[in-house]
Amino acid sequence: MYDMERLLKDHSIPFASPGEHHHVTSGWVNIHCPFCVGTPNYHLGVSPEHGGCHCWRCGSHRLESALVKILNIPPREAKRILRSYETGAAPVRKRVKTPQVSIHPFKFPKPYGTMSAAHKEYLAKRDFDPDFLEREWSLIATGPISFLDGIPYNHRIIIPIIWDSEIVSFQARDITGKSDRKYLACPMKREVIHHKNIIYGKQELWNDYSAVVIVEGVTDVWRLGPRAIATLGIEFKTEQVLKLAKVSDRFFIIFDKDLQAQAQAKKLSARLKALGKEVYIETLEKGDPGDLKQSDADQLIKDLTMKGGFHTRHEKNQTPERKTSAGRYKNGAKNRIHSSK
Repeated sequence: MYDMERLLKDHSIPFASPGEHHHVTSGWVNIHCPFCVGTPNYHLGVSPEHGGCHCWRCGSHRLESALVKILNIPPREAKRILRSYETGAAPVRKRVKTPQVSIHPFKFPKPYGTMSAAHKEYLAKRDFDPDFLEREWSLIATGPISFLDGIPYNHRIIIPIIWDSEIVSFQARDITGKSDRKYLACPMKREVIHHKNIIYGKQELWNDYSAVVIVEGVTDVWRLGPRAIATLGIEFKTEQVLKLAKVSDRFFIIFDKDLQAQAQAKKLSARLKALGKEVYIETLEKGDPGDLKQSDADQLIKDLTMKGGFHTRHEKNQTPERKTSAGRYKNGAKNRIHSSK
């Protein structure tokens, strides 16, 4: 164990304790992640018990490596500092296998209902067809007051996550632009299956295609259609890799262009290739698939289809046209992509 707060204070490293910031979990302290690009906001959690570090944006790291970057010191000095703040061995805990199925009943935030004009306007401004998405993805919504387990879910679109034809979790997207949390997940204790143990999309249609595209989030799937699968964030788990491997033998990965997302895309590619899969990383010039106009997204799928990526298993020698919420492909749409294998 480590006297973590004393270590951070002694070296003038800003930190937040539980209750001081919404990113901090009980039993941890959070610091600004030195591995992330973007706005510092106490993303890196540090465990005083075992010295582990985990950033909710870029994943797990070693505390020693974090100190090297923050204090600009060599690894040997970082190890010396850590040893000087050790307080004894961490308590031995009996490993208990966590059940995959939650013992708490699944619930949506309450009250909830159908999408209002404000929810539909938010989607329309992003070039989505609100009525199509509401039908196709079973979207519901919350108004100015909605809670689940004391967590406010006001003014959000509720996105059910379905696995094996059962709703097992949800995500909630803010429509106001005022919340510091664009997405809120279902509380873990309420999930039938934790959302990072599965993948998101039209599970019943994936096997219709000889290749699929892997994206980060739900709106990317909505934009690209039934060929797309989301890992629900750039960080992925082994369970998700194994589920992807059962879907297809050929994959296109399209993550954000930023360095963290591309590093994760390369890691995912390596994991799938190790399972004998054919994988290509596609990079958009800017943004992610969910930010594309529908016509540009359709053109992107058409371009990949012409490369031999998305023919249906029954139409190997044809180029199928996908009907989307925006209608047919628009010949004038252009979208530049960069590909690497």
